Amino acid sequence: MDISPSIDRLERRFVERPANYLVEAELTFELKEILNDQLQPARLSGTHDSGGSRGDIPDHSEYADAVISTESIDRAHCEVSGTNFGLGSSQMKLDLVLFDEEVHLSLEGGSKKFRAEDLVTAVEVKFIKNAKYLREDSKRFNLIADDIDRLAGLPDHVDTYCLVFGNFDLARRPDTEEALTSLQQRGEGVEVRHTHPRSSVGSD
Repeated sequence: MDISPSIDRLERRFVERPANYLVEAELTFELKEILNDQLQPARLSGTHDSGGSRGDIPDHSEYADAVISTESIDRAHCEVSGTNFGLGSSQMKLDLVLFDEEVHLSLEGGSKKFRAEDLVTAVEVKFIKNAKYLREDSKRFNLIADDIDRLAGLPDHVDTYCLVFGNFDLARRPDTEEALTSLQQRGEGVEVRHTHPRSSVGSD
């Protein structure tokens, strides 16, 4: 699914009101809201691993039943993980995902896990607030590169985006432009976009 128009909208909002964004999570959550405002929820099915013991109080399985019996789920979510995402660690999560029209949820020890086959889009977001330039092999370059590598490791059917926001144009010198170009060419199929307060973007 092409979410470029929704990303365009987020980028326009950032350019118009850059002081309104203080942390990365605000950008990710706003994109989530933009997408969910446009899309109908997905149908949900689920399983859980809670035990079946009973006592004088409701068992854990009754709570888990209530979670997985939800009939639908928003299409876009933040901080999503799954046992077969291939992210290198079970603790790693994707900043934002867009689910297909049918989703299977697995409740594992209270943690909500999803299947890579139910993803249609995955997005990683970086908000570089203090750096004025982007140089290869710098800490910030490597953080973005890690995001791109993580996205590139997802199944081919998942559309992937790495969105880099900054308070400055991180590529406004020849060497830093080369660094951004290197990132844009790093992961096959991963679209890398960079937005700053003086970016040229269309209007709503």
